[in-house]
Amino acid sequence: MDFLLNSLNMSLEELLQSWGYVAILIGTFLEGETIVIFAGVFASQGMMSLPLVFATALGGTFFGDQVYFTIGKRWGSRLLYSRPSLKRKTRSVFRLLKKYETGFILSFRFIYGLRNVSPFVIGMNGIGHPRFAFLNFIAAFAWATIFAGGGYMLGKTLETFIGKLHGMILLIILGVVVLISAVSILVNRLRGNRDPRIQRLRRMQAYRQEARAKAAAAMAEK
Repeated sequence: MDFLLNSLNMSLEELLQSWGYVAILIGTFLEGETIVIFAGVFASQGMMSLPLVFATALGGTFFGDQVYFTIGKRWGSRLLYSRPSLKRKTRSVFRLLKKYETGFILSFRFIYGLRNVSPFVIGMNGIGHPRFAFLNFIAAFAWATIFAGGGYMLGKTLETFIGKLHGMILLIILGVVVLISAVSILVNRLRGNRDPRIQRLRRMQAYRQEARAKAAAAMAEK
């Protein structure tokens, strides 16, 4: 049993050292609070480097939002028209951005449900690249500090109660978090599909597409 746990610990550490920072970069580029917290926990156990966890999380979340901002600035209106499900979320972002522009840019990554769509909408709002990049870096720095540091402190606190968190305990905790995240995503998607407002927008989009197709066919006949 001890040999199995030691082998598991070694494999987990090697996996984290080989791919852990890549996973953080990809995860934070997409969203990533959970993965940063876990990386902080692993850092508290000496399995990862806290400064590297912080730097990778900062880079991933900063450049991810810069990309979303650029997409919104260049193709936002077209994408918003083609994705009715986005319209419900963007209304709240437009309203908050109009009232609290600077404050919202500094805080949107902490607001559940608006995290990914916000830089996209901010790009559509006419804000310049330099201004957004400056505010985005400040917010990304605070975000990476809070979640990487929070994970590190969580790991140290748990260690006080149950000892070293290597091996099986870490894998069990990670599995539970992944399961909860998957269930949450599934529930949110089911709710979105049942939302009458989204269904109404989809019907309107289908009607417009059908009308355009009929108009194009009529023009072709002429």
